[in-house]
Amino acid sequence: MNEISAIATVAAISAVGILSPGPDFIAVSYTAVTGNRKLAALVAAGVVLGNGFWAGAALLGVGLLFELFPSMFLAIKFAGAVYLMWLGYKLLKNARTPLPEGISTENVHLLAAFTKGLSTTMANPKAAIYYASALSTAAPSGAGWPLLFGMLLAVVVVATIWFSIVVFVLSNKRSSLIFRKTKLYFESFFGVLLLFFGLRQLLK
Repeated sequence: MNEISAIATVAAISAVGILSPGPDFIAVSYTAVTGNRKLAALVAAGVVLGNGFWAGAALLGVGLLFELFPSMFLAIKFAGAVYLMWLGYKLLKNARTPLPEGISTENVHLLAAFTKGLSTTMANPKAAIYYASALSTAAPSGAGWPLLFGMLLAVVVVATIWFSIVVFVLSNKRSSLIFRKTKLYFESFFGVLLLFFGLRQLLK
């Protein structure tokens, strides 16, 4: 019963972080709303893997490693901030460019979509600190690897469910039509948000 309670606690805490709007959500929702569900699913898969990686890294003590070697954390944090601001700049730059009538997966490297989701999540090393806090709070003393694996799996399941919903809801024709009509404002808004997230990560 304690094991189930610990896993449920981790699922609840991770849901708060995963469901909070951030670069991950922007990456998935932007791809979905362009009308290409397959590419959005690949971006979401990358985001889920990234969350699983940081949660796994937290289990291995990377959060403590960052505390012991703050220069390592700062280097990853800086690189991640620059990457997010670069994504924001690209959106703002291309905001006025009309979207092609048909976005075919044949013209897009599928691995690039997956990598986009993964790199967006990996750009935020604070996720390791967040998961370290969540896992240490929920895990009972002397927790074995089966329980720790169950907690890691809970994080992956929560992320998978949430981003699957995002992809399914936003990748329909109605959402795509609305996006095409408001592309300039939509991309400008998301671009400014990414710049904000990057700048905030850089300054905090």
